[in-house]
Amino acid sequence: MAEHYQCQTGTTDISGYRMFYRIYRNQRNPHGRRMLMLHGAGVDGGFTWEPTLHHLHSWGEVLVPDLRGMGASLPLQNGQVMTREQAEQSEPEFNIEQVVEDVSALLDYLGWFEMDLAGYSFGGLAAMLLKQRRSSAFVNTYLLEPAFMERTDLSEMCQVRESYSHAAQMMREGESPEPGITQFLNLISPKRSKSLRVEHATVHRLMHRVRGFSLALDAVTDAVRRLDREALLAAQSNVISFVGNKSLDTMKACHQYQQEHRNSWQYFEVAGADHSLPFQKPTRIADILEHSVSDMV
Repeated sequence: MAEHYQCQTGTTDISGYRMFYRIYRNQRNPHGRRMLMLHGAGVDGGFTWEPTLHHLHSWGEVLVPDLRGMGASLPLQNGQVMTREQAEQSEPEFNIEQVVEDVSALLDYLGWFEMDLAGYSFGGLAAMLLKQRRSSAFVNTYLLEPAFMERTDLSEMCQVRESYSHAAQMMREGESPEPGITQFLNLISPKRSKSLRVEHATVHRLMHRVRGFSLALDAVTDAVRRLDREALLAAQSNVISFVGNKSLDTMKACHQYQQEHRNSWQYFEVAGADHSLPFQKPTRIADILEHSVSDMV
């Protein structure tokens, strides 16, 4: 944990879910800005964002929930919270709107009405939808390889997302979830390091809530089929986005296009990183976040 942040945890019941969250309070800058940080599919919030928090100083409070299907957030059944083992067997399917509604209800519960916003991968899509729904609540938006932004061509992306859902099905129905996880990694990060040590660590990181992870992948596929991406992008403002330089060329092209065609979109390519960029380059990401705030002063 970042030594200048003190972490408080809590839970609240929202729409059939017991949602777990963390609030990190900056002991050195208690009156600094607020930020909501949303993690990606298959990982929890603390593991994703604490490496970056080590290097952040401008934010006085940082809210990091575990999203539906991940981390310590668990479904309720007959008013009782499921165990992780039960959730692994019978976690209900969900869509991206339910995830957004969970986070929105959490903000209301905590009385958070103005803040910055960061989202990684699955959490990046949730972040964009939150911004679309509650535009006045969010000042700056930071997107790390957000889902729905892997390709400029929507028809091509729809086709590719079917492969992600196939990987999700393999995770749920195969003798072992590892082949499905590996297929997901091959799709999202084909240029990643495939050393045994790195690959084992990456797969292990995604094994924590396999069913929830697979359902999150399906939720993105469903969103790609249904949502109006142009309207979603038009609702964004004061955006800084990040893509690893080892990530998909189509993803880099998509973000470069946004920078060239949208006045309030700035894009950074992160050297030495792939889709795991918040774990690989937290210092670089934090530096850019800090500079974005100092440039406003």
